[in-house]
Amino acid sequence: MRPPSLLLRLAALAVASAVAVHAYDKLGSTWPSGNIPMRLQLDVSAPATSFPLLDGSTSWNSVAAGALTTWNANLARSKFTSTTSSASVAGNQSDDGVTQVFFANNIYGTAFDSRTLAVTLVTSLDNSVRTTEADVVVKRTVGWNSYRGTGLAETDLRRVLLHEFGHVLGLAHPDQAKPAQQVSALMNSTISNLDALTSDDLAGAAYLYNTPVSVRTITTQPASQTVTAGSSATLTLAVDGQTPPVPDDFHSFHWYFKAKGATDYEALFTLIDPGTLPFPFAQLDDAGEYQFRILTPDATISSTVATLTVNPVTVTAATRLSNLSTRGIGGTSDRTMIVGFVVTGTRDKSILLRAAGPALAGFGVADTLADPQLVLKDSTGATVATSGAIWDQSPNVAELRAASDRVGAFAFAAGSRDAVLLPTLAPGAYTVTTASPGKATGTVLIEAYDADVAPDSTSHLANVSTRGYVTTGTDTLIAGFTVAGPGPRSYLIRLAGDTLKAFGITGTLDDPFLTLYAGSTLLREKDDWDSPATSQPALRTAFAQVGAFTFADRQEPAMIVTLPPGSYTAKATGLTNGGSSIPSGHALIEIYEIP
Repeated sequence: MRPPSLLLRLAALAVASAVAVHAYDKLGSTWPSGNIPMRLQLDVSAPATSFPLLDGSTSWNSVAAGALTTWNANLARSKFTSTTSSASVAGNQSDDGVTQVFFANNIYGTAFDSRTLAVTLVTSLDNSVRTTEADVVVKRTVGWNSYRGTGLAETDLRRVLLHEFGHVLGLAHPDQAKPAQQVSALMNSTISNLDALTSDDLAGAAYLYNTPVSVRTITTQPASQTVTAGSSATLTLAVDGQTPPVPDDFHSFHWYFKAKGATDYEALFTLIDPGTLPFPFAQLDDAGEYQFRILTPDATISSTVATLTVNPVTVTAATRLSNLSTRGIGGTSDRTMIVGFVVTGTRDKSILLRAAGPALAGFGVADTLADPQLVLKDSTGATVATSGAIWDQSPNVAELRAASDRVGAFAFAAGSRDAVLLPTLAPGAYTVTTASPGKATGTVLIEAYDADVAPDSTSHLANVSTRGYVTTGTDTLIAGFTVAGPGPRSYLIRLAGDTLKAFGITGTLDDPFLTLYAGSTLLREKDDWDSPATSQPALRTAFAQVGAFTFADRQEPAMIVTLPPGSYTAKATGLTNGGSSIPSGHALIEIYEIP
């Protein structure tokens, strides 16, 4: 997930029976030069305690102040300052602008796990190198004290706060870095008998706060452009003569967008080269002002404003969706694909349905479904038709061949166990799934074609959808569709993940990512449907127009695109966001014709 403005990171210190034992690691942002104001609220939030503590401290806040002083001895451009407060702890850690330290029974409403002693929540501006807030929440029910040396280290508040204040500065856990680092450090993720900062901890602080923050210059400014919807544009710039510019720990690069009529700029969280902002298939909601900014801990350097003007194209109601093809996992498991489509109008329509399993081996696809069987159901759940075991043993095989030739479908081998149906369907909603009489699972391609002998503008496929399990490789959910007709038409394309839980689907895809291709050319990509925020009104209107359910999760993507006749592919993946893990789960791709 990429939040719309502020980035929140959480680091926790845990109890362990042994210390994970090369060099410090950083969280990603540091404070501006100057003071780092800390509000100490430990005394007002503490459990009942007898003073003095074992090290002679007469208050919890004094323990925290001493830990801040220890770090300050090693900082140059920024240093901690502190104030104490007797007010009750309040506010929201991600946007109240106050860096506070306090005891609590939970982390702003989220329970501590059994091993966690304290957490630090670090907020940075627009996912940048500049920290704006950091709250330290200490687990209240531990039986705290403060002392030096060995012993019950997990109850020594001083060493725990030294660790957490390292997170406030921007240091992470070296033993959890990628790759993990083997080093003696108080900043390791598990507490130990270490009760003082080590050379590695100090080296990390020196790097973050003793390194001069250099000034970067935008040497080539982005230029305004005017294009027609569906054509390409690219905003390009250079920093210190470099395109693309190279970010580092103290300089991050961001594009900002202000739509026509909007009052504020918002950061664009897109997977792009920082030196260019490409629009391979510009759309109306791309129109507006763009600005590139260099963010450092101390300053923001902004480019001139570049305006992108996108002229509309004329759409035609005669253009229609003519087919859908979806590749994914099929069979009898809960990961089986489900393809949905809607026949509109007042007349019956001929639909060619195919499930290619064995046939995919000829295209180099491994682990195909050996015996796909098509099961077609109507909106009530009643079975309308079921395919036979061998496709060319059907009584209407001549019609099946003719329909396949008419729509341009690739040929199935004689005697194969691929599946075909050719029903004539009344207007309404339908679903088709692949079963496996042999109880197998494997990769399958489901195809749904408008198979009328003569195109009928009064009855057509108004929308198509496919639900399946998203992982990687051949198990990625891919929906191909064809737009046919005399001119462009506008479509709503969506990818649902966690919202599917409301429909009883478990194991949904978290933070789905949607890409749209024409052949191998990337046209559009979308992460969160609420970014940019100025696109939300048009998307909400489109949801209502086509009768689509409301998204419950802001991380689910949706886009409105005006497409000329041609073949397209929508691909569903999970957003890795630079991580090594591959998200997986159930997802639903939907393609709606906008009236």
